[in-house]
Amino acid sequence: MSAPAPAEKEQGWFSRLASSVASSVGEGLNYLTGVEDPDELKTVDDGSGNVTKKDDADAGGRKAMWSQLKDLVGADIMSKFSIPIFLMEPISVLQKTAENMQYCELLDRACEEEEEFMRLAYVAALAVSVYSSNERTKKPFNPILGETWEMALPEVDGIYVAEQVCHHPPIGASHCETPRWTFDLTSAVRTKFMGNWVDVWPKGRTRIHLKECGDVYNLLPPASRVNNLVVGRLWVDTFGEMRVNNLKTGASAVLTFKECNMFGAGRWEVSGDVLGADGECKLKLKGKWNESMTATKPDGSTGRILWAKNPEPKEGALVEKYGFDNWTLRMNAAKDAPKGLLKSDSRLRPDRMALEKGDDTTAQKMKHVLEEKQRAERRKREANGGEWKPRWFKLAAEADLHELELDVGTAVWEWNGAYNEELAKRTEKGIDNVLETEFDPWEFEDTKDMVIP
Repeated sequence: MSAPAPAEKEQGWFSRLASSVASSVGEGLNYLTGVEDPDELKTVDDGSGNVTKKDDADAGGRKAMWSQLKDLVGADIMSKFSIPIFLMEPISVLQKTAENMQYCELLDRACEEEEEFMRLAYVAALAVSVYSSNERTKKPFNPILGETWEMALPEVDGIYVAEQVCHHPPIGASHCETPRWTFDLTSAVRTKFMGNWVDVWPKGRTRIHLKECGDVYNLLPPASRVNNLVVGRLWVDTFGEMRVNNLKTGASAVLTFKECNMFGAGRWEVSGDVLGADGECKLKLKGKWNESMTATKPDGSTGRILWAKNPEPKEGALVEKYGFDNWTLRMNAAKDAPKGLLKSDSRLRPDRMALEKGDDTTAQKMKHVLEEKQRAERRKREANGGEWKPRWFKLAAEADLHELELDVGTAVWEWNGAYNEELAKRTEKGIDNVLETEFDPWEFEDTKDMVIP
């Protein structure tokens, strides 16, 4: 089913039209989920020449999910619907945001460039590279309030730290610091469920600071769409405009992610320009967000490959089932955790660990347990008149916002520096059995031992 590109603001007759379309989609999906859909069935040759149909393992789950979702067409479903395990992958959203750092050496390369427009091109390449892992169709776990995730990045002499700072709405904050640059992110999303697809708009604020030259960049990302959520083969497309602005000089990179049409043309394509503060084109950028990015002079000369996707692993259970690449596999590895890993770390989530082992039943049960404990903590906090206070980030009273960020869609959280003091106090060596540590992001001591039926 073809869907129009998402637009964030709908008014008047267009809003009524969208409502009508959503209603029609709902009626159609009510019908389709009651019959066999050819995309939901696989054909199997038993070797005798007889071809039979084999049910998709997720088909029944999708049908059950639709019975819960059908009344939410047109709504933001981020906090209104508990995602079933069959649609999930064994990482958390905090880890997902760290895919920004898979090609973090691009920022080192930017620091080595004397010419500001090539520095901007490398920062833009980093922004595009994030989407190379965006074709995975499973959803990561929503973090528990207070959940954290840390990862050592020896290739750039840095550490990446993320924390879930708000639950309603879900907001994560991240910080990475190296001797040459810093990366800060306040991350949230807005969604709109439209029956057989869901539109996703990234919200928040990104800041990248190159220390030596003093350049500061922000990032305004495009929208994404998860297609065939209920019926058909799941796939993800990203399209629209991305802007990377040098807030110091006024230069910008303006990129267009081309929307895939009904015949598959245009998928993954991205192109655009690096512009000076005066609007003059300084570099042309072109590539595919799942493959590579190249910069050339406006006349087409002097081409340079800025970024190319790393080779993917060929085998492994998580590779075959979830499409994990080497970076994602690394995010769950104990050896890449800083010394003295916090007990609130996403690696330690029992539902995530069970799903990683292929135990969906235990994963679903433990996901329910964590969610109920989180609700119990919220009730206790409200009864005590208290407020949640993150450990490593603080709410920015007067956040520095570029004119294009005035509607960032969420509060902005900033690094408070306390983690650096905490890390300096840690005396443990790298922990070999870190994944045997019990997950504990809780504010109240009795929450961990709470029995949830």
